[in-house]
Order: sequence, then structure tokens, then C-alpha cells
Amino acid sequence: MPINVGYIEGTAASGGLVVRIYYDATATPVGPTQPLINGPRGFCMDVTNTSGQSQRVSVSNAGQTISANVGQGDPVTSGNARSRTAAQMATLGFATRGDVQDFSIG
Repeated sequence: MPINVGYIEGTAASGGLVVRIYYDATATPVGPTQPLINGPRGFCMDVTNTSGQSQRVSVSNAGQTISANVGQGDPVTSGNARSRTAAQMATLGFATRGDVQDFSIG
């Protein structure tokens, strides 16, 4: 059974970069059909970069990839790798936990 903490998280080994993608941990069954939701700061994909340098993030599903350098911010609110709401993620083809594939930082 998958871990069901309500988010998928990636961090940079060098520090300062954290990306969380929130999903509904109360939805059943636990697994790939759980819908993506907005987290506590109002974003579904919540991107923070306080490292002082741009870093690369890539998130893909079967038909879409978000891959870009992340600017500075807490949260990051501009650029291609900015924080996004659940509605914005859905327009890119990311609606469920199972849609988030090949999530990498670096």
C-alpha cells in the first residue's frame, strides 16, 4: 500500500528547494485515483526556492511535462516552474495522484 501523507515531495540535495504536490489523503481507495488538491498555501504544486540559485524541476505524466528552472521565492509565483493551483494543474493533465510521474529535482 502506498504511503498516504497527502503530498508528494521532492527536495534538492543542495538544500533550499522544496516542491510539494498535494492530493486528497481522505479519498479512497488510497493510490493513484486520489485527486490533486490545493495545499495550505493555496497551491497544489507548491514550489519554494530559497537556495540563492536557479534549480531544475521536472514533473511529467503520460502526455505532459513541466520542466524548467525554478526561480527564487517562498512560494515561487512566476516562471514556468512556478507554484500552481489544482485547477491550473488539471489544465496541464495532472488531476490525480497517479498523474504525477517522473518527478525529479536537479
